[in-house]
Amino acid sequence: MAVDQARQGDPGATDGATGKAQEVATQAKEQVQEAKGRASERAREQLDTRSTQLGEQVTSFAEALRKAADHLREQGNEPGAKAAGSAAGQVERLSEYLTDSSSDRFLRDLETFGRRRPWAAGGVGAVLGFVAARFVKASSENRYESSRLAAYDAELPLSRDAEAATTPPPAGTLPYGSR
Repeated sequence: MAVDQARQGDPGATDGATGKAQEVATQAKEQVQEAKGRASERAREQLDTRSTQLGEQVTSFAEALRKAADHLREQGNEPGAKAAGSAAGQVERLSEYLTDSSSDRFLRDLETFGRRRPWAAGGVGAVLGFVAARFVKASSENRYESSRLAAYDAELPLSRDAEAATTPPPAGTLPYGSR
């Protein structure tokens, strides 16, 4: 009936449908904002947790550098001891930053770095992308090799002796009938 009234030009039916659509759209927007807020909060909590964990690991590395500096000093290698001690100091500063910084400060500092040195930020991103691509490629080769061996083992006839059944195929060969 409301549709018939809207077709006949009844402005009340059209306004009701439009109002209902706007109400649904507003509710959907609010739900999206809530979900976005929850996801952002979880990401910040994870960043806080991970940076604290990384800071603790970096602290142990700084301690190792301090011990190395002490050992070099005992050996009479003062220039090496100074270099190791200086590196330990820098690593300790990084550790304190990672452990004590909130996710907001960390993200703000990253944004500032990216704005001040866009080429450096792009270079870091390119290097991280390259490392990630190499990691994915290396892991995919391992997965391919293990799946190829599994396929080869699955196609072995039961009449072969145990030694032949456990010997993997030579590199570059494919299982029976595969191309």
